[in-house]
Amino acid sequence: MNKPIDIVIPWVDEKDKKWQSEKNKYAKQDGIEFSNVRFQSWDNLHLWFRAIEKCMPWVNKVFLITCGQTPEFLNTENNKIRLVRHDEYIPSEYLPTFNSNTIEMNIHRIEDLSENFILFSDDVFPLKEIDEEYYFKNDLVCDEAVENIITTTSFGAVSRATRYAQVNNMFIINKYFHKREVQEKNWEKWYCEDYGDRLERTKACAYWYDFPGFYDPHMANAMKKSTLKKLWGLEPEALDAGSKDRFRGSADVTQYLIRYWQLCEGNFMPRRTQGKVFFPTIETYNEVIDAINNRLYPMISFNENCTPEEFEIIKRDINATLEKKFPLKSAFEK
Repeated sequence: MNKPIDIVIPWVDEKDKKWQSEKNKYAKQDGIEFSNVRFQSWDNLHLWFRAIEKCMPWVNKVFLITCGQTPEFLNTENNKIRLVRHDEYIPSEYLPTFNSNTIEMNIHRIEDLSENFILFSDDVFPLKEIDEEYYFKNDLVCDEAVENIITTTSFGAVSRATRYAQVNNMFIINKYFHKREVQEKNWEKWYCEDYGDRLERTKACAYWYDFPGFYDPHMANAMKKSTLKKLWGLEPEALDAGSKDRFRGSADVTQYLIRYWQLCEGNFMPRRTQGKVFFPTIETYNEVIDAINNRLYPMISFNENCTPEEFEIIKRDINATLEKKFPLKSAFEK
């Protein structure tokens, strides 16, 4: 049996004029140039809630984190929803923030958040029923311990700031853990055959005495609130520096650090991560539609790689497909 399991999902309405004005003011003040792609909304959060209610009905509560915005459709009277403002839990010296890493790396400060939680993003959709033991079993997180090599090549949605954050994560992990000791202690978890072909990544990294990196599935990840609290206790300067980046920057650490720590401590149950990540373009987005129509995967993630004009077409057609698969209003809607 597991203790209650919550979901945490950050969200922003990028069409909000007040939010736009504030974001542009601080970007100009900090000399930041960025693509607005990171803030493009799929306008399908109501469909995400329908998918959660249908595929993961065992979830205790959904913690929807915003800068103070409330989606028009949201039924705030539903006792399974907890609307959380940034200023409720993020220290004032980090606000306002437009950095998802700051938002995610401070969530242990939400007092009523359960110890066991799953961190989602709004471009990750479940398509099939998912059992809670896919995420937690006997209160242990379920995950896959697969090594990977961090490269300096950027593609698609992977930015330079993301690469910096990956390296920052690894500095902390290798400071506290010796790779070969970690793997010898929990060999069956690191070399679990359930990982399938991904296990070859770990085998290819066997030469390194330190962890060169980890495979990061862009899916919803199981986490422990106490792990994030521990990281702040051990590395307050590093996490403080990252949280002060109002936009994604070179000092950031990311939520994946929580995963890595749990893996290195051995406090997890091994299993292969399910799902498919798409980087849809105007030429390939029908692959996403096919995956939704035929429920080809338990969960999908889609990070667009297109012009704003193409995005509107892709968004329209993907949302229409999701609407057909999840046509009934959820209890999270008015």
